[in-house]
Amino acid sequence: MGKKQYIVKFAGLPVGTHEFEFKINGTFFEQFNETEITEADIDITVVLTKQNNLMQMQFEINGTVNLSCDRCLKYYDFPIEASENLVVKYGNDEESTDEIIAVNEAAGYADISHYLFEYIMLALPSRRVACEVDEDFKCDEETIKKLNENLVTDEEVNPIWEKLNKLKINKN
Repeated sequence: MGKKQYIVKFAGLPVGTHEFEFKINGTFFEQFNETEITEADIDITVVLTKQNNLMQMQFEINGTVNLSCDRCLKYYDFPIEASENLVVKYGNDEESTDEIIAVNEAAGYADISHYLFEYIMLALPSRRVACEVDEDFKCDEETIKKLNENLVTDEEVNPIWEKLNKLKINKN
């Protein structure tokens, strides 16, 4: 699914409400370097309300994204749900902001792929620990065990820190 698939054409549409539907899977995220998402199943409905000089897009995003657990690195499907609004106006492309797209009137379309990406990323939690969300999810105990083995305990003091601690004790 290339970037061209996520274009809303509004040239020639009459004033009123129009609905567009998009399907996003893992290949959508390949065009964006700053994401770890490789699998997704997301349905997006865009309701475009066209007026004479202004248009409003309302996005409804529903689906799942495959994420890795922050605790054990095991992958799980995280359900996402989001609603966003975007205003489209005619003007110079450089006038665009986070909430307003300015498009050339002659163009007659808007590429919304970057906005879709941002809305999906904003719907994801900052902390991704699946067992806290889903009672049926079981963390990978082998990975957790390996991580715990690598933790430094208070009894295991690095020789560098030992010398610094002696300096600290002598100072007091």
